[in-house]
Amino acid sequence: MAELREAVIVDFVRTPFGRASKKRPGFFADVRSDDLGIAAVEALMKRTKVDPYAINDIIIGTPTQIAEQAQAARNITLGAGLPFEVTGLNVDRACGSSLAGAHIGIMAIQTGMADIIISGGIESLSHFPNPVITPETDVLALARDFAARGNPNPKMIARVDPDALMGMGITAENMADMFDISREDMDQWALRSNLRAAAAHKEGKLKHEIIPMEGKLPDGTVALVDYDQDVRPDSTIEKIRTLPPVYKPDGKVNAASSSKESDGGAAAMFMSRSKARELGLKPMATVRSIGWAGCDPKIMGYSAYLASKKALERAGLTAKQIDLWETNEAFAVVPLTLIKLFGIDPERMNVNGGACCIGHAVGASGIRMVGTLAHEMNRRGSRYGLASICGGMGQGTAILVEREDYWDGRAAFLGQ
Repeated sequence: MAELREAVIVDFVRTPFGRASKKRPGFFADVRSDDLGIAAVEALMKRTKVDPYAINDIIIGTPTQIAEQAQAARNITLGAGLPFEVTGLNVDRACGSSLAGAHIGIMAIQTGMADIIISGGIESLSHFPNPVITPETDVLALARDFAARGNPNPKMIARVDPDALMGMGITAENMADMFDISREDMDQWALRSNLRAAAAHKEGKLKHEIIPMEGKLPDGTVALVDYDQDVRPDSTIEKIRTLPPVYKPDGKVNAASSSKESDGGAAAMFMSRSKARELGLKPMATVRSIGWAGCDPKIMGYSAYLASKKALERAGLTAKQIDLWETNEAFAVVPLTLIKLFGIDPERMNVNGGACCIGHAVGASGIRMVGTLAHEMNRRGSRYGLASICGGMGQGTAILVEREDYWDGRAAFLGQ
């Protein structure tokens, strides 16, 4: 068997993440999610200046593959004006769908089956909201309402708590109990997430990551937006402490320590190291390992730890060697669990905030983890970074990357 080639990431972009709410519609409430994906792919092509015919595949992740999100990869390929010869592949691994799609693209590059892959994800939770399970929820009635999107097999329900299949809040409560994460711990993390994200926006750290797009403001006007809608720079711990628990009367998880439902799209371009050099593109980072892992759905968030552990083992590294971490804040308990189990310095985790305020545009979140990580690694000159995301039904996905001293070239990710 031929030696595996090295895969690198050369650019990453995403849309702003808009609020998904029926009561308070966000930036993209009236925008098709595949149009958000098209915008991300078009920006990648413009920034990298890669010949469209050189793209071997576009892989798009989303767990909600119906209506505008059905056949999303092919639709985005055609909508972005790429040649008919460029194929599209849809991937579903719950919240980790787009990162699982990146895994597929990376392995195609490593084995020589492809040279250049675009991997992304989309989601409109305005159009396809997730159910929220509370103590008052009639789970069976809710299951009937959502039968069009998914009809769980009775054999699965006999084995797994329906709450863990349809709503993630109880799984966060289970994790908090299992790993002794307190309400105060999660409230403080939610505050930190908001303040970090607000600072990142204010300081312009995300200007190369977020592509400005037209969005509808609360007063109904349309304007160019380049920020995530649910970030709250005025957050205080006093306000957060007053929030009631959402999922259990005596629970620890509240609205602040839960991810915000969002609309958004994101995409990254991966290619072989040799192809990047040939094209004169300076990589953001080199892929060193990938990992995926499953766990009992009732502690869904634990899967991010297990996938991260696999990625570390495959790279022959320890947690102490990782300079920066990104893990999706499906709930604040997830990064706090990784911090506790790996012994991570909290100052290295989600340094520009996370989904507790940025939002969780489910299909796009996985690729956002590695893209946000790669941008920050280049700002700081970090060597190793690890991105991970947990997923519904207990499926975690992770990627470990290294920033190296590359050749002189055009850094598309810096707008060069």
